Amino acid sequence: MSIREVDQLLLRLVSAVDLFRKIDLDDVAALLRQSTRIDFESGEQVFSEGDEGHSMYIVTKGAFEVYRNAAGQNIYIASIEPGEHFGEIALLVNRTRSASVRAIQSSSVIRLTKHAIMSEHRAAALLFRNMAQMMAQRLVSVDNEVILHKTGKYQAFRPDSAPSPTAQDEYVVVRR
Repeated sequence: MSIREVDQLLLRLVSAVDLFRKIDLDDVAALLRQSTRIDFESGEQVFSEGDEGHSMYIVTKGAFEVYRNAAGQNIYIASIEPGEHFGEIALLVNRTRSASVRAIQSSSVIRLTKHAIMSEHRAAALLFRNMAQMMAQRLVSVDNEVILHKTGKYQAFRPDSAPSPTAQDEYVVVRR
């Protein structure tokens, strides 16, 4: 990205993205200088379950859906919106992608490669700390959902409306 693009994104991202909290502005700018902005059209695939993962993505515009395939069905996992990120699991555990992601509307992301992150040692340590805290929060939420499901109280706590799947797909909805 150009320096001007980095400067414009810097203030917006640092204030809106939990991933960058408590990371010095200079460190975030160093990461962003090594990032790439990518635009996606609605329905365009970012990556598929099982692909090699060498990058993570931060949503700056639009929305994406995360899903997995099980027994021939696409199972909806989550929607990712501006300020949120995806693709970090493959970076953290050196494994293939655990789910597929595609744009559900015209969208933009900032792509950070593992190489770019690891080249900024101080920022990488803080970024991974933030990821770990966010994953721990997700795990607590999933644990609570499992307990509700196992006790039969899940239906009472489920939100009334699930995001609509795209027209060409049918989903089994699984809430995070």
